[in-house]
Amino acid sequence: MRLRIEYADQNESFAAQLPRFGTVVAQPKSCDSSHTWYLVHLDAPVVYKGAPYTHILIASRWQGYSIGDAEPTSVFILLVPRSMQVGDGFSYHQYLHVAWGMAHAA
Repeated sequence: MRLRIEYADQNESFAAQLPRFGTVVAQPKSCDSSHTWYLVHLDAPVVYKGAPYTHILIASRWQGYSIGDAEPTSVFILLVPRSMQVGDGFSYHQYLHVAWGMAHAA
């Protein structure tokens, strides 16, 4: 699934990094969240506090809205460092929640 991720709120210093396009590469299950999470490989990395990130984790913030639906949805945006793998049983607390965004099917 292809997505366009736009900035929405909660971190103006990150706003200039978006929008970005990316591809969902996994849907890992979290051990401490009932949200459906998506691991997205970005076409171009975002740079936050001097570090590049090629992957983000996103989950819908709105009940009843799914990522990839015809209508965009508000999402949590978490940065995934290059050194970390995201697999089933991950804790979303391991990753930096950098902002809220809007996910659009691309």
